[in-house]
Amino acid sequence: METSRSDLVTAWLSTHHSRRTVLAALPVAPAIALSLRDIASAATGNPSGIPSDAEKAKVANHIDGDKFEVSLGGRTETVLLISADAPEPEECFAKQSGDVLKRLLPKGSEVYLEKDTTDKDGKDRLLRYAWTFSDDKAHLVDEQMISNGYSTFKARADNGKRDDRLKAAETNAKKKGKGIWADGSCGGGHVEITPTPQLGEGGLPAPIGTTLSTDGQEIAVVSGYVTSDLNYSTPKGGYIFLVIYATIKNVDKPGKTHGYDGARFSAKDLTTDANFDDTFAFANVPLDSGELSPGEYVEGEVVLEIQETATRIRIKYDPKSLGDGDEVYWLFER
Repeated sequence: METSRSDLVTAWLSTHHSRRTVLAALPVAPAIALSLRDIASAATGNPSGIPSDAEKAKVANHIDGDKFEVSLGGRTETVLLISADAPEPEECFAKQSGDVLKRLLPKGSEVYLEKDTTDKDGKDRLLRYAWTFSDDKAHLVDEQMISNGYSTFKARADNGKRDDRLKAAETNAKKKGKGIWADGSCGGGHVEITPTPQLGEGGLPAPIGTTLSTDGQEIAVVSGYVTSDLNYSTPKGGYIFLVIYATIKNVDKPGKTHGYDGARFSAKDLTTDANFDDTFAFANVPLDSGELSPGEYVEGEVVLEIQETATRIRIKYDPKSLGDGDEVYWLFER
């Protein structure tokens, strides 16, 4: 008996329907949503969200707000964050920036270092983005520093993988006035701090009679006067003598001696900026030179030659040349 085309079609449909019924009856596994990044991270053992090519290291030490040391592959390396540029030690917000990086990257914690194009800078420091993982989330440390105003964005040639993300973080920090962008703060990145002068520093000389401390010594210019004749000596034309009476005491810990020298005194005319560095030994009770043990002190006169027109004279004692402390200053006015 001959089979018609219509019979063949009917038979195929019947068989196909049966197969679809069987397949529909099979149990279906629940769908698992995995991103390509998740799959790549899983393949390298990095947590979800951490770039697959990032190397795991351990934080060993902190340097400042954009540099730290890590233990990596049995060696210690210094890491410089690629695009998060923190203030330098002498600049506004440097301490705050360094403190925050310490909190984000505690010593001994794990950090994941992501390379861009350049491996190291000219100072042999690894150029890296830093990632951490906490609360089931990946965190880009560079972004955290910039978005909260503790660093500024810095573009580095040929290392722009994260530029758009980090530029946006800085824009947001500026808009919200965070960190260095806050009103009354630094006014931006890399603003050098102008320190407030302390009494006895060059910018704020102390009044005559003030005792100043420097590196375990107490030094005082007790008094001063000017004269055109001292012990049958006269100054050169247009000059007069400034005679000061000074004391120096060693107040340091036991065993620590300090040198002293009357020749370390000098003067400067604050009106004309003229320096007077010559000292003379024909004082009545000259302050000579030597060493002081703890508790010992010396006193005596130092004679300086200054211009007779000088009215505001800054007197300096410079123990640095003896390896003993910072310069200290007094103001003598006529």
